[in-house]
Amino acid sequence: MNEPDNISGEKLSSVETDNKNKKEKRFSLADTLQFIFLLAVIALIIFIRQMPLFTVDGRSMDHTYADGDLLVGDQKADIKQGDILIIYSDVLSERIVKRCIGLPGDEIKILDNQVYVNGKKLKEDYIAEPMNTEDMTITLSDDEYFVMGDNRNHSTDSRDIGPIPKEKIQAKVMHNLTKEYHITTVHLKWFKRIVIIAAAFYIIFTILGSFLFPLFHRSEEGEEDTNQSETPDQMK
Repeated sequence: MNEPDNISGEKLSSVETDNKNKKEKRFSLADTLQFIFLLAVIALIIFIRQMPLFTVDGRSMDHTYADGDLLVGDQKADIKQGDILIIYSDVLSERIVKRCIGLPGDEIKILDNQVYVNGKKLKEDYIAEPMNTEDMTITLSDDEYFVMGDNRNHSTDSRDIGPIPKEKIQAKVMHNLTKEYHITTVHLKWFKRIVIIAAAFYIIFTILGSFLFPLFHRSEEGEEDTNQSETPDQMK
């Protein structure tokens, strides 16, 4: 007489386990998607804060960079002569991209359209065309940098706006996303839209889930209770 009761108890336990596993699988997918989305958002925020993006506007860096090129910089990179920098100019009230010619403490001299740093003539095979500019001499202070565009005859730089304070240098350019990876500002706009749409769906999913999931959970519990109550009768 005890055997049917034991069998019934074992089957009840099996049903409860199966239902529990189904619920765990159902909700684990949603939890995984939420976790992946949050990681993507955090990674994007860190990337934007530490690796700022800059879109080249104009011809001042021809032929190194073209108008519309999308650049990515590194805020923590060490700056050396010849590096290309993303700068905010108070004089121009905008961000610009220029090449670093002189470091703090350097003496910069432009004589007969040639650039000398601490008395040494620079070899500038990166400029777009021979420079045609006025002679000048300047000694940089401990926190100043001298910058110039590679298209010297079509560039507004330290020859016009003076040396750049270190605090105004936002980043050192590390990659040209347009030339290296064929990523343009159009792709960036679409990426931003996708992130916004994904964030909206995530918020809606979270809000609705907080109301709907408990309802589903209750209905499933009701079905489990019904199944459990019917099982002993079926065994008889």
